[in-house]
Formats: sequence, C-alpha cells, structure tokens
Amino acid sequence: MLDDWKENLVSYMQRLLPLISSLVLLFISYTPLDFFPVHNIRPAVGFVCAYYWLVHRPDLFNLVSVYFLGLVDDVISNVPFGANIFSMLVLYILLNNLVRFFNGKPFVIVWYGFIVMVFVAFFTKWLVLSIYYAQFLPFSIVFFSFLFTAAVYPFLSLLLAFVQNNMIADEE
Repeated sequence: MLDDWKENLVSYMQRLLPLISSLVLLFISYTPLDFFPVHNIRPAVGFVCAYYWLVHRPDLFNLVSVYFLGLVDDVISNVPFGANIFSMLVLYILLNNLVRFFNGKPFVIVWYGFIVMVFVAFFTKWLVLSIYYAQFLPFSIVFFSFLFTAAVYPFLSLLLAFVQNNMIADEE
C-alpha cells in the first residue's frame, strides 16, 4: 500500500516536472541584475519553455500548463495583465497545429521553427500592448528581446533536455 502511494506520488511529480522546471527558469530570468544591458532586454524564457515542452512532451505540457505559465509571467512582469497569456496561447495554437512537422527533425529545424513561432508570439504581444496603450510602441526593444531569446534557446533547451532525459521516466 505504501509502495503504491510512493509510486503514484513520483509519477505525479514527474508529470508536473515540465511545468515546475519552466516556472523555476522563469523566476530565475526575472532575477534583478545590476548589469546595464540587461535592464530592458530579457529572454522570453516562458516562450522557450512552452515551445520546448510542446514539441518534445506535449503529453505532459498542455493548454493548462501554457495558461498557468503565461499567468505567472504576467504576474511577475511589468506588462498589462493578459498580454503574456494571450501571446503564449497564440504560440500554443500555432504549435499545436505544426507539432507533427517538428517531431523527429534535427535541432536546427526545431530552432528555426522556434524563431518563426516566437517572432509571431512577440509580434502578437507587441500588438496587444500597442492596442492597450493606444499607440504603436517602439519595436526595437521587442526585436532585440526576440533576437536575444532566439540566441538563448539552444542553452535553455539543453537544460530542459537534461530535465527530460534524466528526471522524467517514459511511460511503459
């Protein structure tokens, strides 16, 4: 009886591990740094985590996880409520329709797909914020944040691959 309970708890925690690792990386990305170039430009770690888990383990990272990650990103960031949720849901819808294309492809193809999908998500977020403030916001900060996010993706995907390969057991 006790062994069944432990196995169920371990199985449940392994199913939550993609969301937990995404939240940990998101909190780390918002750690205040006293470094001048990092004040305004941060990688969109939420987009990286959502994209990675939706491509590699969509069974463990679903719509509820994407929504919760966007909600936490909205709460800890300095944008109007709902902007990150909406852009992550757009990313989810796009990726949900194209995930079959990325399965089994080399890393470079997955990375190029990330660049395209995240550009659409950044553009959506910029558009939502421009509508909220009733003026077109400068696109330069968004663009440099997009470039920084695209450059950081390989390193963060290595961390997430480590979590996937070493901490999440495949179902038998």
